[in-house]
Amino acid sequence: MKQALLVLMLLVFVGIGVAHVFKPDWFVKRSGVRKGGDMLSEYNRVGFQIAGALFAAAAIYMLYSLFRS
Repeated sequence: MKQALLVLMLLVFVGIGVAHVFKPDWFVKRSGVRKGGDMLSEYNRVGFQIAGALFAAAAIYMLYSLFRS
């Protein structure tokens, strides 16, 4: 039961990370990051995409190590 809950939680984290990669503007609008000119907005968008990719990759790696053992 605990492992099923862990897998479900990690799948949610993967989904959130992938959503940050493909729809960063949705998260930028709803976050508390500074909203400035075009350059700052582009940096925020790229930052959210990179953070989402790392977040999803970490969750996928944890799922991989869980299923491997």
